[in-house]
Amino acid sequence: MADYRAGIVGCGHIAQVHAEGYRATPGVTLVAAADIVPEALQAFGEKWGVEGRYTDYREMLAGEKLDILSICTRNNQHVEPTLAGADAGVPAVYCEKPMAMNLEQADQMVNACQRAGTKLIVDHTMRFEANYVHVQELIDQGAIGELLTVEVATIGDLGELTHNATHSFDTLCMFGGEPEWLFADLERNVERNNEREDLFALVGFANGVRGMLTYGGYTNYRDEAFVWEGTDGRIEARARNGWLPKVRIWTHKRPGDTEFRDGEPIPTRENSPYTNGIAEVVACLSEDRQSVSDGKAGRLALSMTMAAYESRRQGGVRIRFPCDVRESPLDMMLESGELPRIWGRGIKQWT
Repeated sequence: MADYRAGIVGCGHIAQVHAEGYRATPGVTLVAAADIVPEALQAFGEKWGVEGRYTDYREMLAGEKLDILSICTRNNQHVEPTLAGADAGVPAVYCEKPMAMNLEQADQMVNACQRAGTKLIVDHTMRFEANYVHVQELIDQGAIGELLTVEVATIGDLGELTHNATHSFDTLCMFGGEPEWLFADLERNVERNNEREDLFALVGFANGVRGMLTYGGYTNYRDEAFVWEGTDGRIEARARNGWLPKVRIWTHKRPGDTEFRDGEPIPTRENSPYTNGIAEVVACLSEDRQSVSDGKAGRLALSMTMAAYESRRQGGVRIRFPCDVRESPLDMMLESGELPRIWGRGIKQWT
């Protein structure tokens, strides 16, 4: 296997996760990093033994022959480094979620990478986490019959939809496929829910599967739960330790220990989805293939996020896919005063 050279743009919290993944993955070495804050750059470089240190990522791209570029900047700063990486001929760009803040930006990224032959991979972690991949395999094998519904509940202090809900929407697509329609109820009640977005969304998929997402809410704790209902049974998963879930399956043949339909546990597979994500990038280069979480999948998750905002902007109407609202409906509602501004967690500004 070739020894790929990787660089990181942005040396904050999520960059530590990427660096850990690079260190744990054979066939790739983290050789360079860029950050506009010299102190953050120095601390990161010393911690991870990165010799190539730049305060301008364009200088890094010019000075280092990189095979992989990790985009670990703030949510609204993913576009330009991705375009620059493609322009510099970097073979793979591994971009944090959300890939962009609106669909026009997302299309710029996808198109630029396609023109350059750059593989664009979006870090929607569920695609790489071994337990959820196992659930997907079980469902594909017919373990609960024909899949009917997918429910995702992501509760707690999560920030605006663009910060974390793209994970949830991507999970719905991971199991449901191509969406046909979505309608949503979304509120920002500053006094009631501590300046959070509170979302309830229903999704219809082309294959007949129905999806439901509950996001945000009023609690101070974090809780993530998933339910897959089929014609012959159901699978439930609940996060217990970071991304690692407890999973149970119920069918007529596997009813569980009580008279209730509690099912039986599926042993948790210990793994690091962050390391798995880096391994996926390396595999895409080695095998010359597209990722299960490529730019197209990342754009679809973002389009569902934009559709949820657009449904709210239009009074809860059903939005049909493909959703091609170029400008962010959230920005439209903020500019008109229809929604109050809250502190954007991934942006570090009021949005």
